[in-house]
Amino acid sequence: MLLFLGLALLLNVGSAAATNVTGNHTSKITAVDPANKSIIQKSQTIKIKFNETIKAGNLNIELRSGKVLVSTKKTIKGNTLSITPSNPLASGYKYTLILHTGSVTNVAGNGIGYYTTSFTVSPLTLAQMKDGLKRSQTFFNNNYRLPNYVNFGTTKIPIATFQKIIATQGLSINTKITTSTTSSEGVKAEVGTIMKGASKYGYSHSASTASAMVRIGAGDCWAMSEYLYNKMRAAGIHARIIQYSTSYSSRHRSVQYLLNGSWVDAPYRTYFSTNMFNNTQSSGAVIANG
Repeated sequence: MLLFLGLALLLNVGSAAATNVTGNHTSKITAVDPANKSIIQKSQTIKIKFNETIKAGNLNIELRSGKVLVSTKKTIKGNTLSITPSNPLASGYKYTLILHTGSVTNVAGNGIGYYTTSFTVSPLTLAQMKDGLKRSQTFFNNNYRLPNYVNFGTTKIPIATFQKIIATQGLSINTKITTSTTSSEGVKAEVGTIMKGASKYGYSHSASTASAMVRIGAGDCWAMSEYLYNKMRAAGIHARIIQYSTSYSSRHRSVQYLLNGSWVDAPYRTYFSTNMFNNTQSSGAVIANG
């Protein structure tokens, strides 16, 4: 009798131990490659490692780029789930991997919970994206248009492609232009009023700043450029000062204003009798911009 009782106790203990081994726990993810929110240079198989051996559940696993479902092949070996794209993943896109509840299970048949991770395939690193963004933003601020390309060494990336790439990281170039004078005719009328007011000042080498020109009643091209620039900006008109070489000076300055997205030379010849304020070309080094 005691022998049978001992055997029964032993069997019960063995059953309890087996229950503790299988239990109701679920497998836990210990590593993901590519890592969540990472940027990789080219397409690769996605590997998900768990803390124990796993097997196929309902295999409801999705790889998406936005709303587009990417075709994949799913394999399991030991504690690793591999998701291989049927075709190489396109560069310049963000991808999201979704493991739905019960997609894989442990050996006891307990399915995992919902899990998601994302990564980007890109020819540019995050540091390169930020550098290109900074240069593109500076270009736009100076020209009120986007550059045609963003250069990285000898590589030229079209601006539309670059914008798509940086958008994967939530980055964008600020292309918003605000002005208190909205219509083209309104801008030209306001510029005419400013130029007419400036025409009372003569040319003199004695003043190179707007304040000095106003004080003595005359100034050089630097003084007039600063004066016109300040007046246009105060009126809500986007303007800039450019500097270039002429037959009179190696550092001549004139003003342009933004009209319908393009830079237009201030109409000096309409309002000034002296040629010393005239613009002689429409490009140069940007001295001030706003």
